Amino acid sequence: MNGVHDMGGMHGFGAVVEPGSEDVFHEDWEARVFALHLLVSYQRLGAGPGGRPTRETMPPGEYLDAGYYERWLWSAERRLERKGTIAPGEVEAMMERLRAGDAPPEREDAAQAERAVELLGTPHSMAVAERARFAPGDRVRVRRMRPEGHTRCPRYARGATGTVQDVRGLDRLPDRAVYGEEAEPEPVYAVLFTSDVLWGASDEAPFTVVLDLWESYLEEAA
Repeated sequence: MNGVHDMGGMHGFGAVVEPGSEDVFHEDWEARVFALHLLVSYQRLGAGPGGRPTRETMPPGEYLDAGYYERWLWSAERRLERKGTIAPGEVEAMMERLRAGDAPPEREDAAQAERAVELLGTPHSMAVAERARFAPGDRVRVRRMRPEGHTRCPRYARGATGTVQDVRGLDRLPDRAVYGEEAEPEPVYAVLFTSDVLWGASDEAPFTVVLDLWESYLEEAA
């Protein structure tokens, strides 16, 4: 969807790379939110769609005010509520109890932690795309579209022309798969674009951008 989350190439949000941005976590609570997010999925505690498409529905003002892991926490709570694992307002009620002096609930489950680490370390592999429509070196154009739901096709690339660099393999189209809809695996391509094609000429030296794009997003360049 065309939402506030699709910020690639937009002005006014400061530098992309800042000191300390290479650190995975900056506060202890962020690591806990990451673990919670994994367990919601691995233990099937939350309802679909997953975390990313859920975060894309976050109210724009709240999204911009929130930090990275605050957005993850928001999506985890919404998924837990949709499944009925927690009730709306239950988190806020617990926060009040903690402010009043209640001890935080604790649980140790070494087996569960081991399963989560194993699942996290399982790589996602794609099958070979034997009938790909495009080949390395082909010129392609990203389709102009305005999807209503989740998509992995960034807004700044729509309508731009690039060159296929590689055929990654087969994968289900996320625009449908995240909602549990039937989606046959299709080729995914690494497509190279130049910065002036994506954003226009500037005083900055030109550079290249490589995007992994599903075949449904692409068409032949004229």
